[in-house]
Amino acid sequence: MVNILLVHGAIADGSSWSGVIPTLQAAGHHVVAVQQPLSSIPDDVTKVRQALDILEGPTVVVGHSFGGCVITNAAHGARNVKALVYVAAFAPDEGETVTALGGPFGQPPSAQFFVTDPQGRVTLPQDKFVEYFAFDVDPVQARVMAAVQGPSDAARFGFVSGPPAWREFPSWYIVAGNDLIIGTQLEEVLAERMGAKTTKVAGASHAVMVSNPEAVAQVILEAAAG
Repeated sequence: MVNILLVHGAIADGSSWSGVIPTLQAAGHHVVAVQQPLSSIPDDVTKVRQALDILEGPTVVVGHSFGGCVITNAAHGARNVKALVYVAAFAPDEGETVTALGGPFGQPPSAQFFVTDPQGRVTLPQDKFVEYFAFDVDPVQARVMAAVQGPSDAARFGFVSGPPAWREFPSWYIVAGNDLIIGTQLEEVLAERMGAKTTKVAGASHAVMVSNPEAVAQVILEAAAG
């Protein structure tokens, strides 16, 4: 048995992993899904590192979307990390921002629809969430996801990342084959750069862990066994 720490992305919450968790638990692993504040990347990193520090024994840390940026920083120097799994996720190197990572690839088609409220918090209109974030998810479930999405600070796009944990630990990467939020091409480049063992889920949306939970769970189990 190992610990598996699941880290959700922006405009999401821990329920993103609800389809993956039963398979991991059935394999005998101890699973924790963090609920991040989404108030800033440093706040998210602190929350994840606190969760990581109280886990005894080998731990696989899994991040989706902006959760990849969070685990890259939170797992740095951790005593108990066995492996990292990036699920359609950002994986910055030291000194990089998410904005800089995406620059060479142009804006994804969803970028024009994000809305920033007067408090500087970012969401997608619910219809656009379904259309771009979760188009291959059951429509009823996708609408629920859109309704409960967690508003996220706009400043996270300019967060300057620290020393990357993916240079310290074995890494796996799941590429969403039709990601309209981050972009499939960027994911492939990030996976190759980190030397991750890579699985591509054909046609999958950014919400690949919801639409293809078994495929995602199997990669996490592989990292746990590695």
